[in-house]
Amino acid sequence: MNMDDRIDSARARAEQAADQAAHSASADKARGFAKETVGKLKEKVGNVIGDREMELEGTVQRTEGKKDRIKGEIKEKIEDVAEYAKAGVEVIKEKLDEVRRK
Repeated sequence: MNMDDRIDSARARAEQAADQAAHSASADKARGFAKETVGKLKEKVGNVIGDREMELEGTVQRTEGKKDRIKGEIKEKIEDVAEYAKAGVEVIKEKLDEVRRK
């Protein structure tokens, strides 16, 4: 593998890692929490100053943030279930190996 191929391979791995991080459960939860917070602030400011449009924008943003946060929580639960399932499969494999050895 020449140097250009190595650089291209490293770049591809870095891009893949960045993409996974950007779409991770933690990223979704953080992005959602931030949107919710800003949305709530816009709602309150809009209400105080009588700007109905700002208030509605805040409601929309808060709702989108809640959706993103919940999506992150769901992803996290799915990851947990996958880990438990993988661990269960490993235990079953170990038990089968024990039975075969007897």
